[in-house]
Amino acid sequence: MASKVVKLVPKQAENPAFIPPKSLNKAARAEWTRLAVLLRAKGSLTEENAPLLTSYVAAMAMIADCDEELARAKSMVVYGGNGVPRAHPLIGARNRASQNALQLAKRLGIIGSGHTTNPTKDPAADGDDYTRLGI
Repeated sequence: MASKVVKLVPKQAENPAFIPPKSLNKAARAEWTRLAVLLRAKGSLTEENAPLLTSYVAAMAMIADCDEELARAKSMVVYGGNGVPRAHPLIGARNRASQNALQLAKRLGIIGSGHTTNPTKDPAADGDDYTRLGI
């Protein structure tokens, strides 16, 4: 009796662009998946901007990591070799990650509508948002 060899082929995902990257940690992948479902339902997540979601989740993971390390630190001030006090280096990294996360959240529509212009403003109106302030 001849035996039959069955070759197992991994099941292909419906859309490979909407699979969380393996480079993210477990919590970040869970957040990526949660947000991907919400943003796809909202219509603001496409294959083209899916890498923005990865960057956003990575920035949020970095913020969490910095917060953990800063909580373990004895002080928010460190002293250089010459004894001059300065802010802990992770404060700057956390601030940059926060800025990036905020910009990415706006682009993805997590915060606001995802549009760069004010949707309530009449597009035919002259000037920008600061014109009415007299600036």
